[in-house]
Amino acid sequence: MEALPQIEPGPAWPAEVAQYALDQCADVALLADREGHLLYANRAAHALLGYCGEDLQECSLEELLPELPRLLAESGSGSESVCQHRSGRRLPVEVAIRRPVLGGRSFLFVLLREIGERKRLESERKRLEEELRGARGMEVTGRLVASVSHDFNNLLTAILIYTGLLMNQLQAESPFRRQAEHISQAAERGRSLVSQLAALGGKRRFEPVLLSLNEVVESMRDMLARLLGENSSLETSYGERLGAVWADRTEMERMLVNLAANARDAMPGGGVLRIATANFQADQDTVPQYAGLPPGSYVRLTVSDTGSGMDEETRRRALDPFFTTKPAGRGTGLGLASVSEIVRQGGGTVRLESAPERGTRVEVFLPRVEGEAVTKTRSQELPPEPQARTAGTVLVVEDEELVRRSLYDILAGRGYHVLQARNGHEAMLIGRGYDGAIDLMLVDLVLPGLGGPDLVDELRPARPDMRELYISGYHDDVRVRRLEQAGKAFFPKPFTASAIASKVSELLAATPKRPSQSVTTVTAEAAEGH
Repeated sequence: MEALPQIEPGPAWPAEVAQYALDQCADVALLADREGHLLYANRAAHALLGYCGEDLQECSLEELLPELPRLLAESGSGSESVCQHRSGRRLPVEVAIRRPVLGGRSFLFVLLREIGERKRLESERKRLEEELRGARGMEVTGRLVASVSHDFNNLLTAILIYTGLLMNQLQAESPFRRQAEHISQAAERGRSLVSQLAALGGKRRFEPVLLSLNEVVESMRDMLARLLGENSSLETSYGERLGAVWADRTEMERMLVNLAANARDAMPGGGVLRIATANFQADQDTVPQYAGLPPGSYVRLTVSDTGSGMDEETRRRALDPFFTTKPAGRGTGLGLASVSEIVRQGGGTVRLESAPERGTRVEVFLPRVEGEAVTKTRSQELPPEPQARTAGTVLVVEDEELVRRSLYDILAGRGYHVLQARNGHEAMLIGRGYDGAIDLMLVDLVLPGLGGPDLVDELRPARPDMRELYISGYHDDVRVRRLEQAGKAFFPKPFTASAIASKVSELLAATPKRPSQSVTTVTAEAAEGH
């Protein structure tokens, strides 16, 4: 290439000095004539573009900068573009162009700065910002869900208790008994929905039991069919002698809902969703596509659809948290990520197969466990009626009036002497002013002013033998964990009449019986008169 032209009038700097200075630059320096024929390139240009020696002499500036016409039209500095590597790769660069006129000749002087690493860092920063926004959004959602779940749990507690009391008063052949059972079933369904809502907000504890996936899928069949809509159909196939799995039922239901919702979105014009279960043994003879599955006995749940499918890049990232292809307003896009987390909690593995226009197939492998599975029907049966106590005083402290009254009705109906307080202040007055013994305080964990644990601590000196049973609609609260770590009795809302009565009877079983007392309600006002 020819030597650099003299830039300044007067005594000329040797061309070697100017070339030496440009070769020390980390940025690429290119000089071309007005037609774009390359006249000079510094060492950084050879290193970045992959050329050696005089190879660049055969290149034009536009060959190295494919977007040169646009850059010349913008006539600015700091524009982002790409340059062409000798291998054909395009590298992101920042470009500055000058058009000096030297010695009566026009030139193009171009500086390039490689920004690949900067672009990568910017992309990583944006990804982290999106994750942070997602995490903050989930935190806000979690707080809202916890509050809403708490209120719903209070309402469901009153419904379940009063429905249980009503059913106990109706003969089995009574037509009203069946209606009461429908109310109870609806309330139980509400309890399941609240639990799923809490799980969505990350405010629900993992509560595994032995489950049959056949029974779980069958119990969800109608709901999943409605979720798919009229244009799509649901087909199920259940494995024979299917093994049990150790899993949280609500999480398994949530997993099925997420997979069905994803399938529905992938089949806007309708299609078929197939759900199948089977026992599966992974060993050295396992077919190649399951080679990464640890050896052992599994129960396999397969969910496949006839939808639009995914390309390889989407399939590869589909299980990653915060990754979504859904547009704004079409959900969180966290369905498959949440499925992966649910399965991970159960000690299992998820496999995903998909291709454009060939649908999606999700396989869930959960470790097979020996034992009898707990069905939904069995798990929701009312326990046997406890033996009624004709002695024993219970102080009920609950700020929600419906729950407080329902607890009074169930306990008074079983022969307990019941005291009631709406808050910690009233409970303090009763606890210090009531003349008789108080065998048990049934207290809401979260109360206006003085909370449940603090209330018990305040009354402990005056009531050293009083037992306590905490209840709450908040299930995964830090206060709940502290109670459990301290070995305190805790009963989550919502609960049935028979369940809470059995728990009270259990806690009072070791309390010595005293002469029977009348079943009355003592309020804070009455206690102040003692």
